[in-house]
Amino acid sequence: MSNFKKLIETTKQLRSENGCPWDKEQTFDSLKPYIIEEAYEVISALDNNDYKNLKEEVGDLLLQVLFISNIAEEEDIFTIDDVIFELNKKLIERHPHVFGEKTAKTSNEAKKIWDQQKKEKKPNNDLSLVYPSTHRAIKVSKFYSGKGLEFTNINEVFDKLNEEIHEFKDALITKNKNDIESEMGDILFTISNLCRLNGLDPEIALSESTNKFISRAEKYQKIKNDNKISNDEAWDKAKL
Repeated sequence: MSNFKKLIETTKQLRSENGCPWDKEQTFDSLKPYIIEEAYEVISALDNNDYKNLKEEVGDLLLQVLFISNIAEEEDIFTIDDVIFELNKKLIERHPHVFGEKTAKTSNEAKKIWDQQKKEKKPNNDLSLVYPSTHRAIKVSKFYSGKGLEFTNINEVFDKLNEEIHEFKDALITKNKNDIESEMGDILFTISNLCRLNGLDPEIALSESTNKFISRAEKYQKIKNDNKISNDEAWDKAKL
């Protein structure tokens, strides 16, 4: 028996009659936060180049896939074999330049083929509310860019960003919380477009900047404790 099959049997035993009370209580809904948590822990390990811990975190994420599949099997919805079959089928369908007659000499050409195959399978796209806001903004703007709602150049995005910042400042004067929140949302949406048009993921960019700030803030605290200098001087040294 392969290690994967052993793992499947282990997870099924956890939910069996004589299994673990906690595991037996889990449902599709109860697993949602764990799926998100484990995905972010994988990303954290990648960000920190913690490859030893990455193996464990990928395993924890896989566990969520198996739990979902086991619950689905118990309710006669699908099995883990169905998941694997559908994934393999999709990979072959989305890569006709590998398994079919089409050709793709560059990654951009391959991506266009993937997007076209996906569009044929899901013509209405998936603009679901379940995505993190930055990812949903990217998906929405990308979807409608193919329908004529697209910036013609990067300068138009900067013009739009300046316009939204000006409107945000006007909203601050009114002190209307709803208006302020709405205008800030417009700024963030425009920044997401700026990221999209430059091939950047806003979620990753913000995460990296947050990590950079934490590193500098900790360095700043040490410099302040060891030296009698102003806050600005300490911060400038922390940025070096």
